[in-house]
Amino acid sequence: MKQKVDKFFYLLFGIIFLTGSAVCAQIPTTNFNKKNTPVSPRCFTSITSDSKGLIWVGTLEGLFCYNGLEWREKNTKNSYLPTNKVLCVEIIENKKYIGTTNGLIVVHDGSWRLYNTKNSRLPSNKIRKIKQDKNKNIWIATSKGLVSFNKDLETVLSKKTNGIIDDNFVSLCIDKENTIWAGTNNGLYSYKNKIWRVYNKNNSPIPDDHVWEIVVDNENNKWIGTKKGIAKLEDNEWKVFNKKNTPIKTNIITSMVYDNYDRLWIGTQKGVCSYDGEEWTKHKIEKKKNRVQKLFIDNYDNKWICTQSNIIVYNLEGIEFKKSKIDENKFIVSR
Repeated sequence: MKQKVDKFFYLLFGIIFLTGSAVCAQIPTTNFNKKNTPVSPRCFTSITSDSKGLIWVGTLEGLFCYNGLEWREKNTKNSYLPTNKVLCVEIIENKKYIGTTNGLIVVHDGSWRLYNTKNSRLPSNKIRKIKQDKNKNIWIATSKGLVSFNKDLETVLSKKTNGIIDDNFVSLCIDKENTIWAGTNNGLYSYKNKIWRVYNKNNSPIPDDHVWEIVVDNENNKWIGTKKGIAKLEDNEWKVFNKKNTPIKTNIITSMVYDNYDRLWIGTQKGVCSYDGEEWTKHKIEKKKNRVQKLFIDNYDNKWICTQSNIIVYNLEGIEFKKSKIDENKFIVSR
């Protein structure tokens, strides 16, 4: 009888232990908000990292850097930023390209240079996206055209030079064949060897003409995030994903990134999902579903999720930050 009682209590203890473990288990996240960082909510525009592991966050209220321990802020008061409205940050070969609403800043080894419509051939001071192609040309999406930048700036696609319908570019990506893909609120453009083509609802299965994000995967497939779902372009064949055929709760796609494990991560107005080519996964990162403004995956496979109210760092394998010293001279020339 005693043996049966002991077995019963062991079983009961095991159930309580397992249940308690499940209840106590927490999602591996780090939450940065207005209480523990200088970064203001509702204004995230871009996020990236450099070779030292420093995280760079562009916002409408300045440029921020995180070194694994602390945050630093640069704005018009303590730096040569022409405005606090930073629309994009791209780090290419240790050069920082900072796109703002008042021009492009290039920072390298403590020196900086500002390009705008007054001192260069930029067609607009509003710089939204910056990418580098295989030939080391820098491509810049502006509000008045697509610009190529090597030794000089040249507008290669715009209303004025090509007669296209919309040259207010909001998204930009370069595929493995060196084709430039640029999105507007009136369709998707491809550009290569001075030949351009537009994809819209009238001539393609693209779900919407508001093209807000473009990602290229390892197979050179193009993933196009729009206002009404995602389109995958594979060898001229289109496939559309939306809330009808996926777990995505809304068709409004705000951000997309592709990781090193062949997974597409999608940010929407109602949280984050991922797709590995076969299965979709919903990620419950916090109790309240926030609009995701930007997604980024660092070298530690941490997912940086910028929402309307905070920055959440998420990693099921455990979050790890690379602690690096912030070199003020290479941050951006301070006043």
